[in-house]
Amino acid sequence: MSQNWVDLDEGSFTRQLATARVIFTPSAHSSFAGLVQYNSSSHSWSSNLRLRWEYAPGSDLFVVYSDGRDTNGDGFPDLLNRTLAVKATRALRF
Repeated sequence: MSQNWVDLDEGSFTRQLATARVIFTPSAHSSFAGLVQYNSSSHSWSSNLRLRWEYAPGSDLFVVYSDGRDTNGDGFPDLLNRTLAVKATRALRF
């Protein structure tokens, strides 16, 4: 948990950021990482999940899912953004 006290000409506010992170490595060639954050000043949740797989020495495949939600409204938080990205790297050996 981090807290910032901000004092500007336009006004003052306090921002709190709560963060939870988990990393799971079932083998030397794969890992799973997750991050969840809550920002009190924007009343928003954000999450990021990443899967990494080393399919050959020095070559990786990443699958990343990100999600952002606004908690200002009533009921289930509104979706702000959602992303799914896939990245592959390949080592070239000469």
